[in-house]
Order: sequence, then C-alpha cells, then structure tokens
Amino acid sequence: MRHLLATLCGLLAAAATTAAAAAAAEPLKVLFVGNSFTYTRPPALQYNIGNVVDLNLQNSIDKPLGSDPLLPQPWGGVPGIVKALADQAGVAMDVRHSLRGGATLRGHMINTNPAGWDLRANLASDRWDVVVLQGNSTEAVNRAGGDFAQFDAYVGKLARFLTVGDAHSYRERDLYPGGTNTLRNIPANPQANPQARLFLYQTWARPDLTYPAGAPYAGEPLESMTEDLRAAYAQAAMNHGGFAGVVPVGEAFLRAVQDGVAVRNPYEPDPTKVDLWFDDQFHPSGHGAYLSALTMFGALTGIDPASFGANEKAAADLGIGPRQALQLQQVASRQLAASGYAAERLNCLHASPKARGARPCTP
Repeated sequence: MRHLLATLCGLLAAAATTAAAAAAAEPLKVLFVGNSFTYTRPPALQYNIGNVVDLNLQNSIDKPLGSDPLLPQPWGGVPGIVKALADQAGVAMDVRHSLRGGATLRGHMINTNPAGWDLRANLASDRWDVVVLQGNSTEAVNRAGGDFAQFDAYVGKLARFLTVGDAHSYRERDLYPGGTNTLRNIPANPQANPQARLFLYQTWARPDLTYPAGAPYAGEPLESMTEDLRAAYAQAAMNHGGFAGVVPVGEAFLRAVQDGVAVRNPYEPDPTKVDLWFDDQFHPSGHGAYLSALTMFGALTGIDPASFGANEKAAADLGIGPRQALQLQQVASRQLAASGYAAERLNCLHASPKARGARPCTP
C-alpha cells in the first residue's frame, strides 16, 4: 500500500505551490472539513480566530444543540495554525473550515446531525482551490468500530460534490453493504471546481483505544492502529481519482514517538518528551495540533516545515518552547519526505519579521 501513497504524493509534487508563486497569486481558498481532531482542544482551540473563518459559527449561535459550551466558537485549531504558518512564509491563503464534533464524512454530505446544521451548504459556499477532508477518528477502520466501505463511499461522494457538482440521487444500499434504502437527493453545487486539489487528512492512533484493557488495540503498539489508518486513507484516495494526496499526520505522530521526541504512552508521562495527546488521550494537545499543522502546511504548500526554525511564532504563541518547536518541525519534514512529498527548503524563512525572535538571515 505504501507505493500507492507515494504515487499520490508524486502527483502532488508536480503541482506543489512554491513560496514565490503563492506570494504572487491570488489567495488560495482553503477549506477544512472535519471534526474535533481539526478544531482540537486548548491551547489551539481558538488560536488565530481573527484570521480564519468558522463557517459553523452562526449555526452554533442559532442552533446551540450542536455546540459545546466548554468548547466555545469560533474555532481556530489546525486551520488557525496553518494560516499563521502561511502568513510567515508569505503564502496568501483564505482559510475557512466546516467542523462539527464527531462528524463523519457521511454526516457532512447528508447533514445527519441532530443540531440541524447545514454542513453541505458550507461546502458549496465558495469555489475552493484546496479542500482537506478529515473523517471521524475511527470511521475508516473496521477494527476500531468504523466502516471502511461507508467511509470510502463518502470520500467519493464529497469529491464529486466539490469537483463535479451535479445534482443526483442515490440509495446507500447501492454504495456499500449495510447501507440504507433511503433515497438521498444531492442538489447541484454551482461552486464546484474541477481543478480543486483535494486532500485526505490521515488521523493518528488513539492511546485510549490502545492501552486500556479491552480496547480494540489492547496489547499492541501504536504502530498497529497507525498502519490501519494509513492503509485505509491511502486506499480511499486511490479508489477515487483526482486526490492530490493523503496528508500523513498520523504517521508524523508515530514518527515523533519512534524518534524519541514524543511520549509513546501518555498514561505514563515522561517530562523529558512532548505529549501529543490532550488529557482525554485521543484529541491532540497543543504540541499535537502544532505537529498536525506543520505536516499539513508542508503538504499543501510544498514548503519544508523545517524552514521555520526554533523561533517560529505560532509555536511561541501556543507555549511550545524553541527546542520542541524545532524538533516537531523536523519530524514533520522527515515524515513528508518519507511519504513522497517534495518540499522546498527556505533557509531564511526563520528570519521573517513576522516570526517571534527573528534574527538576521545567514546562509
């Protein structure tokens, strides 16, 4: 399966946006579609909210049943960090997101949530240059309680809605085993963009599904769930032509563990290493959100995240020390390279005046 992902990433490399080209172009319209793994938890939850657009903010006001008072909107999360990185790199981005806690890709397509939020309307609210699709954390893996066939079907449905945009109807029973007989009527999307670059956001192994007794991966290392997620996302991308790639965030998490940068088992803290997981042991911590955003930024822009250096602004804002920021940048850089992404190293990016602690650029 790994060669399939490398093929996808080769396509991405050919179309990667360099910093110079991006700076000269109109802002890239970037949409993140997903759930709490993208909007994260504090301290990243509301990071950079003044510079990204939460398309569900009004929904949370009008229909608060679908919101969580402990996680107030608007959200910043990974999109907010990506936007901060892009600004420092001189890459013009208009970043928006449509996120809902626990949402599956199916939920985004057919609006299956009790709050009545029209998530599909968010997808059709503009003509996107880049769209990142993040499934529910267990949605793609049967062993973790998900349904790969359903996940795969809705990867295809969302791709069709975003790039073709034709009105059509279907019954889920015709798409995958166990699907319902309900007739689904999908309206036309007049904002569909055949040239949109679509990415799948590969998520990470969950310690809460690995370490406790009776969990689906109990007794096995994080590598097991990571490999299942990697294979599922790679297969779905290959099954539906036109995807620019899979962003290997889950593999970056594992690489941080294997390289000794991050704690392997957050139930056994190690103060000498970063913890990528929040207190619930499955959402990302500030460090996890930062690593996610670094990997995402590199995949979307073709710029090596190791270009930023130890004094990068978003890391400092999130309370991540210079040494840890540098380590996480290097992890993201190594994982992107291992996954077949071609990234341009900008040696003087760390000297951007927008970076905290900027210093004169030296070759």
